[in-house]
Amino acid sequence: MDASLNRLSLTTDGMEDLILRMSMARGLDEIMAAVRQSARKLIGADGITFVLRDGNKCHYADEDAISPLWKGQRFPLETCISGWAMHHAEVVIIEDIYQDDRIPHAAYRPTFVKSLAMVPVREEDPIGAIGAYWAEAERPSEEAVRLLQRIAHSAAVAMTNVSLIDSLAAAKEEAARARDAMILAMASLAETRDHETGNHIRRTQHYVRALAEALKEHEPYAGQLNDDIVDLLYKSAPLHDIGKVGIPDCILLKPGKLEPEEYEVMKTHAELGRAAIATAERYMGSTTPFLSLAKEIAHTHHEKWNGTGYPRGLSGEDIPIGGRIMAIADVYDALVSERIYKPAMPHQQAVEIILKEAGQHFDPGLVDVFAKIAPRFEEIHRDFADAA
Repeated sequence: MDASLNRLSLTTDGMEDLILRMSMARGLDEIMAAVRQSARKLIGADGITFVLRDGNKCHYADEDAISPLWKGQRFPLETCISGWAMHHAEVVIIEDIYQDDRIPHAAYRPTFVKSLAMVPVREEDPIGAIGAYWAEAERPSEEAVRLLQRIAHSAAVAMTNVSLIDSLAAAKEEAARARDAMILAMASLAETRDHETGNHIRRTQHYVRALAEALKEHEPYAGQLNDDIVDLLYKSAPLHDIGKVGIPDCILLKPGKLEPEEYEVMKTHAELGRAAIATAERYMGSTTPFLSLAKEIAHTHHEKWNGTGYPRGLSGEDIPIGGRIMAIADVYDALVSERIYKPAMPHQQAVEIILKEAGQHFDPGLVDVFAKIAPRFEEIHRDFADAA
């Protein structure tokens, strides 16, 4: 009695462990591996196969047996017993395979199999089957069949979970792609209104990522930036000038220097950008890290370290890190790019101007890091050069 209880306890523990492993699986391979590694011992069989329905074929996808069975092979549904079990959604128990006409005897003769039990995976519209095989011609025990059914049921649940996770991941990826496309579309609104900006939004996007990646390795910025935030900075950077869609053409497209009153109107694009993104937040009924960061960048990338910038006159670390990073990216690109009212400045001259503005226009710590990676800025500008 003690031995029987001990075996029951081991079987129960082993079954619970197998079910847990399948429930935690994040892919079909993990589910099959869990079955392969545990099921044969739990059932007391000489072989286990995991069969998947592949159109009108049975795919013997995985196995664990005392000698090779059919791993990797595909057979027509109507010619194999796993296909019969899936087609009829029934458990198959065969005491002697050579006394059953449903068995393709020629395929079994090279194997050790004399008896088997085959259980469909998912009772309604089976998507696979799990088979247990024995080297002796004997009727599988009720306990072995019951355990096999429980394994197949748990595998069906696990496969459904994996399918749902994959679907959610695909939907999330699709939503992210749609978001990125909308970002570029919105940013291009500003670009199409100001033809001189060319590839400005693409270059500044890459400058921002290059500088943010470098800042992760330096204190005190390492604690403020991680891979996720850098990715958000990169993706939200194109919206930094979205507020320019609200600037009149007579000012935005003016070929010469702006008059003081015109410049005051131009400066409102920072507030217009913040307001536009805030409207999107209100429409959603909530904010997201992406929208929050995009709003900060649009609103604060013209603030200056010494407090003389706009629109709020913020200074020092009161300026969000995204705004401080974009300030360097935006000014560098403006300096080295040709405009109708000025020629392009050489890279080294632009770098020297930014270095001189450390502690005035720009965060001096950011400028120190910028100086180390300035050649990367030059490469980006060359890679995304405006058409001649």
